[in-house]
Amino acid sequence: MKTIILIAGIALISSSCGKIEDEYINRNTTYPVDWSAAADSSSMSFVSVYWNSTKHHFNNDNLGAIGQYDYWPEAHGLDVMVDAYQRTKNDAYKQRISDFYEGVKAKNGGRFYNNYYDDMGWHGLAHLRAFEATGDVRYEVSSKQLWEWIAAGWNEDDGGGIPWNHENTTEGKSKGVPSNGPAAIIAARRWQKYGEAEIINGHNNLYWLSHIYNWMKENRVVQQSGRVYDNFADKNGDWTYNAGTYIGAALEFYKITGNKVYLNDAMKTADWTTSTLVNSTNKVLSDWAEQQDHDVNLFKGIFVRYLTQLILNKDLPETARKRYVNFLKHNAEILWTAGTSKNPVILYGYHWWQAPEANASLRAELSGCMLMESLAMLKNEGFLD
Repeated sequence: MKTIILIAGIALISSSCGKIEDEYINRNTTYPVDWSAAADSSSMSFVSVYWNSTKHHFNNDNLGAIGQYDYWPEAHGLDVMVDAYQRTKNDAYKQRISDFYEGVKAKNGGRFYNNYYDDMGWHGLAHLRAFEATGDVRYEVSSKQLWEWIAAGWNEDDGGGIPWNHENTTEGKSKGVPSNGPAAIIAARRWQKYGEAEIINGHNNLYWLSHIYNWMKENRVVQQSGRVYDNFADKNGDWTYNAGTYIGAALEFYKITGNKVYLNDAMKTADWTTSTLVNSTNKVLSDWAEQQDHDVNLFKGIFVRYLTQLILNKDLPETARKRYVNFLKHNAEILWTAGTSKNPVILYGYHWWQAPEANASLRAELSGCMLMESLAMLKNEGFLD
């Protein structure tokens, strides 16, 4: 987020929490959902409605508004196109992935460098995925360049970590999970891909993973509960996307080391998030301050992405896998049956239990698309009936 949230009077629907004995199974769904078909209509609607076919970037809403500084949501738009292309092999997605490179670079002033380390982190992740999915070597070059810029931000103030942005202000120099979570995942994935052959700012990527991950774990995670925070005293600043990238980093660290400590870290935070950062009435993911056209509306989709990766890990205990699958399925059923406008195209509300009206913002649409692509993946991998 690029501004401090100063919002009053926003209240989540509340009631007694009740028991979670049904593992989030929604027994009130009126019809079975074909998740592959839902993902097809979702992602195709997204690229047809939000894609700017002239400038080759994403518009800020379904009515064609352009958010000139929508740099970080663009990265998640690329991620959704990669998801859809990997699932369908539809060349329409591949063409837009190709066009995106120059279109978004031009929109960002002719380069992918950005003032915010977290925003470059999202692009670093998405560009590496785009290269792996399509073989477009431009994305291999840009993903490395982005990572070099990000790693250069590490400093030893406050025990380490990568700051929020390049500005010499208290806010700019502050450190949190938004910048460090994506960076840790980048370091892990690049280590697995390039090994000792890649040295970034004097160190290999395993060094960077270890330092960044350990800084987060020691400074931004409550070990007993798995809570991930940026400000310990402000629970309204506990966000699903921070939990998601910490899970993603822990899971990648586990893949590299085989050390169950990291798998347990991921599970603990997944359990905390799915029981805490939810609407108390319907148990659906919800971040504080969700509202029309706000950065926060994109956070849920990021958590879904990394919880899905945890579900797919072969070493996850089956009881945990079942619980997480049912949680995501429950969220998707609520979104699809109550939070989606389906005529003439698929549009998602920022609350997943409330359909949008005429204007549907890019960030909310991205979160919904990520959830539908997740369910389609889980279905295709045999984890859903």
